[in-house]
Amino acid sequence: MIEQTRKCPGSLMIFRDPYHATYVPRSGMQQWAPARPALPLIYLLLLMLIVAACSPGQPANQGTAGSAHPAKVSGQLTYVAIGASDTFGFGTRDPYGENWATDLANDLSVNANVHLVNLGIPGMHLHQALSVELPVALDVHPNLVTIWLAVNDLADKVPLASYSHDLNVLLSRLQAGMPHVRIAIANVPDLTLLPHFSTFDPVVLRQQIHDYNVAIAATVNRHHVILVDVSSHNYDLAQHPEYISPDGLHPSVVGYVQLADIFYQALQG
Repeated sequence: MIEQTRKCPGSLMIFRDPYHATYVPRSGMQQWAPARPALPLIYLLLLMLIVAACSPGQPANQGTAGSAHPAKVSGQLTYVAIGASDTFGFGTRDPYGENWATDLANDLSVNANVHLVNLGIPGMHLHQALSVELPVALDVHPNLVTIWLAVNDLADKVPLASYSHDLNVLLSRLQAGMPHVRIAIANVPDLTLLPHFSTFDPVVLRQQIHDYNVAIAATVNRHHVILVDVSSHNYDLAQHPEYISPDGLHPSVVGYVQLADIFYQALQG
């Protein structure tokens, strides 16, 4: 069952930066969705105050960060999605309601009342997320955090060593601030099948994807968190081109549903 938590203002304008407490009609889940790719410190502080005022207390039933097979949560579940445009919901007509994080929260609502805090910001890189998304995630004390931040870094040629360092920092800070939080991290899908990457050398791109995924897997093992594998084995874009939106980069509505199912199965494993 999904319940709305304390209702917050429907839209807040902070120096022309709107943040919405969006209530999805089909589920009633409350979710915060940032509308800008980056925030000055004052914006972030104001957002944190708003989220703190509207968030429920930390639920008592939590899994263990050191387990790849977390216990199912009953009661109230606060879920934070750290990500970029594919977490925000680009590629659909209604990104606030049609994105994989919302679909996943809906799936999780079978066993808990879900409060979703969607921090997906278009254009976000992992290093930026350390100062923009991480503080908000820590402030709301979630039971569950998902992370999908790799494609922008890979496409913009962020050195793998820098990416790996930042991912380690992100996980270390999450686990230090919330020792019992469950964390799930998705890797990189086969970008060679996306029209957006048609101008990239496919051989070079496949090697970059492989290298990023090896680094992500190593970090997952080091921190004992959950790996969400969105490689072609689970997220087969070759056999399911309908998973790709017309923009040639982001998932479609059907693609987001499939991604949510992959995340859900990983959490239940």
